[in-house]
Amino acid sequence: QEKGAGNEIQLTDAMARMIGSQPFHAVTFAGKRYDCGSKAGYVQANLAIALEREDMADEIRAFAVDLLK
Repeated sequence: QEKGAGNEIQLTDAMARMIGSQPFHAVTFAGKRYDCGSKAGYVQANLAIALEREDMADEIRAFAVDLLK
């Protein structure tokens, strides 16, 4: 697989190759998006998702507050 913008493998490149050669469907996504192609974005995504979980939110929030002191 050739790398695209930012020297990353791009989903849009794969999508462009598919168009015209097989059925192609899309959906509009209304949720929050994270850039997991960067180390910081990956950590941000995991932290945000953990804070949304009832079984983890309190523990993760306390950890983050303590870490930022």
